[in-house]
Amino acid sequence: MEPMLAPYKKLYRAIKGRSGRQEYWMFFLLFLALHIVPLILFFGMFGGISSLDPQNMAGAMAGLGIITMLLFIPLYAVLAVTYLAMAAVSIRRLHDIGITGWVYVALYVVLFIPFLNFLAMIVYLVLMALPGTAGPNKYGAPNDEDESAGAVFS
Repeated sequence: MEPMLAPYKKLYRAIKGRSGRQEYWMFFLLFLALHIVPLILFFGMFGGISSLDPQNMAGAMAGLGIITMLLFIPLYAVLAVTYLAMAAVSIRRLHDIGITGWVYVALYVVLFIPFLNFLAMIVYLVLMALPGTAGPNKYGAPNDEDESAGAVFS
């Protein structure tokens, strides 16, 4: 659980240093969970509407919209911080393999270009899966917890 929450704790230094594969992939799992759970809740709420009386549908939809808005406002705040932490841990992960963080920015820009966005996502995932450089590089020394987890992800 500690590696999963580490990017939130490192937001004060955002993109300085290095992050190992364990820290990145554990946070990636949390990132996915924070996106899947709201979708399940959202579709669960709207799935129950189909059994309502069509005459009263407008009132039910208005009430459901208010409930949905109240539920999702705090979630959007959490997701905003999570996106910032995901960008930071991705840049630190690139630092771990000896690549500048500007590659992340370039890949993010390419995501908006049709047909190339799929290739950019594959390149991104491959880069995140590469092992870090052994020993210190120009972005600093590897973290101790990353070296101890190296046997798990090698």
